[in-house]
Order: sequence, then structure tokens, then C-alpha cells
Amino acid sequence: MDTAPAGLTALRTAPEAAGTLVYRGDTYSQRPSAGAPIYRYERRVLAQPGGLSASHITMDPDGRVIIVESALLSPDYETQRFEATHQQAGFTGSVKVSQGGRHLTYELVENGRRSTASEDVSDPVVCGPSLFGFIVKNWDALVAGKSMPVRMLVLKDKTTYGFDLRFEKLVNRQATFAVTPNHFLIRMAVAPLRVTFEASTRTPVRYEGRVPPMENRSGTLKDLDARVEYTVMAPAYR
Repeated sequence: MDTAPAGLTALRTAPEAAGTLVYRGDTYSQRPSAGAPIYRYERRVLAQPGGLSASHITMDPDGRVIIVESALLSPDYETQRFEATHQQAGFTGSVKVSQGGRHLTYELVENGRRSTASEDVSDPVVCGPSLFGFIVKNWDALVAGKSMPVRMLVLKDKTTYGFDLRFEKLVNRQATFAVTPNHFLIRMAVAPLRVTFEASTRTPVRYEGRVPPMENRSGTLKDLDARVEYTVMAPAYR
């Protein structure tokens, strides 16, 4: 029996409702024993007045949709609103970004309990559906050596965390960017994230780091540090 919320079940049967398919990602555990992908996800986008809506739809090996993250983005991939339904972790919620990207308002429903919070920030806000686009939009400055501070949205915690985004290397015509926590306590818990693109097309090849789905270890769900390999379905990143 499918116990997923109705919206997740609907996306399994009609994913095109979330827009045009941009890429598919096969998600592997980084542990040495990892074999087949343990999750797959799709990026789909819809044109919106003043920008686009981007959705990341994560499925388990049986094709059941377990997580949906969606964001309303400006043409420069600035996050204006973020929403998520996370069946594994038992929460849904949203974040509204206002005052020119400086003020965030959170609403979270976790295991049936509603809570709210707000936050003021001074650096650009990024989330899962906006991160790659933010890198592409700032590609030239990053490759030239600029390091950019960003605030990474973590809806479950109703806050953002500071990261530094920088260009790392160009090898075999593939460009890799590192996204590193800028506080030592966060660095102890979260390893740097790495995103690799085909340099000529600026389309994603690989992501390494923390991902939204969790890994079942001996019956307990744990945070997952993964390797995601991409199959690009669109001629350009959106």
C-alpha cells in the first residue's frame, strides 16, 4: 500500500506536471560497498513570470516518490521561495525569501506539529534546486578566482548555514567547484560538497556530498553522503 502524501503519488504517475525534464541523477552511497544506485532523482522546470519553478523529485528503487523539493527562482537563480515534502524525515514546509533576498520566513510541519521562524541574512541564499544554476550564473567570476559566500537553506532546521563557494580545478575538460562550510563546527559534521560540470556546455556531470534522502543502516535512517551521476536530457542547464 502506498502511504505517500497525495502530491507525491501524483508526481509518480504524472511527473511532467512539474515541467520539462532537465536531467536525471543516479544516487550512490560513498561507502566502499556501494553498488547499484540507492535513489534516483529528476530535475524538472516550468517557466514562470519573472523566472522559473524548479523541482527535484527523488524516487526510491521501486519508483516511489519520497521527496519533492521545489523552488521559485529569478532569472539569476536567486531563491524567492522554497518548498519541500520529505516523506522519510516526516516533514513538509516552505520558506519565503523577501526584502531583496535578506529576510526568510519559515513554516514547518513535522510529524503533525507546526512551527515557524524567521531569519535575516546578508549573503545570497541557495537551496538544492538553485545551487547548480547559481554556479553557472557566476561561472566566470568563480573560475577567475573569486570565492563567494552563500547561505544554504536547511528547512528542517528552519535556518541557513554559511558556505564558501569556489572554483577548485579543471581536469579533462571538466570543471569542479567546492562548496565548503565556513564554520569549523559545521565542517566537522558536513564534508565539502563538490559539483563537476562539463566545462564546454556547463552542464552537470557529478555531485559529491550530503543529499536530501537518507540511508537505511540496520533499520535506522542516517544522513547520506552520496555520489550523484547525471544524465542530461536538455541542451542547456535550466
